[in-house]
Order: sequence, then structure tokens, then C-alpha cells
Amino acid sequence: MDRAAARATAPGRREVPRAVVGLGVVVALAVGGGAALRSTGWELADLAHPRAYVEVDGRAVAVPRPDASDGRLLPVVEAATTGSYVFLHTLDDGSPVGYDPCRPVRYVVRPDGMPSVGQALVDDAVAIVSAASGIMIVAAGTTDEAPAMDRAIIQPDRYGDGWAPVLIAWSDEGELPELAGAVAGVGGSAAVPGADRTGTWLAAGRLALDTADLNAMLVRADGYQQARAIVVHELAHVLGLDHVADPDELMHPITSTRTDLGPGDLQGLALLGQVACEE
Repeated sequence: MDRAAARATAPGRREVPRAVVGLGVVVALAVGGGAALRSTGWELADLAHPRAYVEVDGRAVAVPRPDASDGRLLPVVEAATTGSYVFLHTLDDGSPVGYDPCRPVRYVVRPDGMPSVGQALVDDAVAIVSAASGIMIVAAGTTDEAPAMDRAIIQPDRYGDGWAPVLIAWSDEGELPELAGAVAGVGGSAAVPGADRTGTWLAAGRLALDTADLNAMLVRADGYQQARAIVVHELAHVLGLDHVADPDELMHPITSTRTDLGPGDLQGLALLGQVACEE
């Protein structure tokens, strides 16, 4: 399988929209009626600052309050290039929805089936996307969670009461049908409301990589760079970039030449890293 085929998707179907639908189990609910508070638990602070609720697995769950913050964790990355970029989620004014730059984006890895250089691929891709966006992305260990299109965005038994960390999993089409055919990876995040009902951010992202497709790349002379480009591409989806029509960008869904971020990719990631922090 050549790299172009590995990045392709079936006609009329795109990697990220399917991933986003799968993560899009977030349904904003009305705030703070007594029944909702009694069914989900509440704090005294909720009386002064009513919380937003989301629907998870058919029940109302209070949106997690963010950890205290002293501001951005990494400096703002200015957009020094121009090119083609598209955001997965935007607000009414057209501005992007991204991860909170004042809190770390935690990720866990399910290592089952991971190639021998798999962790290096993840480490390199995380460093590239973090540097381009100004978003701190930090490892939070390993997990046994299987990738799923309907992934629960809050999993208290596994990850605690906050948003689930980004899941990076090595998989195949038998476990995740979305990886069938020439699809080498899928990625996306859920757009969720702020705890106090204002603002929208990304959370609980999921990135799944087709082990067989990446192994096929890795045997080539430039295989590591090609495989790393796949991980960077999907991680950029997680942070909020969509596909573009320009073949000179890494976010083009099919490419056989570019293995680094293009000018539009860099511009889009920089803008995603400039979203407001949740207070």
C-alpha cells in the first residue's frame, strides 16, 4: 500500500467527520433544575455559579469544572505562514473551537499492537503539534480502553470525574470498522460547553491508528517520516483541524509527498492555540 492509498478514505466519506460523530455524544442540557442536581450530585458552588450539563449514555452529567490556572502554559504561537486550513468546529463568529491553552491536554496510549517504534512516533508527533499550536500535550500513561466511535467523554471509573484524556490506540478494521480499506487513521474530539454554561472547548479526543498500514510504511526507506506524518495528521484533527483541498498541506486527505506541516497547517494550529482559556 503506498502512502497515498494509506491516507485515502472511501468516496464521499472522510475520516474526521466520522470520528466527530462518534465522539459527538455530547448533548447540552438545561441548567440546574432540582431533579438534575439530585440525579448527578452537586456542590455549594453550583448555587452561585450554576453548571452546564451534558448527556452521557442517556443521563445528565455535570460538566467538569476546570482546574485552577495561572494562565497559558506555553507561549502564544504567532501565525507566521499563510495557507489553506479548515477548522472542525467554529463558533457563530467563525472563530475556532480548540482545547483550553491554560490546561494541559492529557493523553493515554493503548499499546496493544503498537509497532516497535510506535512510542517514538507518538512522542515525535506530540512534540510537533504542541510546538505548532502552543498547546501543552502531556502523557498520562497507558490504558486498556478500546477505541470506539461512541466513546464516553467522561469515564469516572477509569479516568476520574474530569473529561476523559485523549486516547491514542493502535487498532485494525476488525476492532474499528472505520479503519477499513485504505484508511490509516481516524481522529477527532468532542466540542463541549464550559462548566458555567459559557464558551465551547474541545475535550476527550480519540485517535486510532491502523497498525497494519503503518507497519507497511515503516519498511520503506522514508517509512518513519511517512508514518509520523500520519500520526501528526490525526493529532491535528484531534486539536481541531479538518481536511483541506490543497495537496500542499499535510491536512489534505491524500498525499504522497508532504511529511511535515504545511503553511496552512501551521497557521491553523497556531490559531487553534490562541482560543480563550476557560475561567
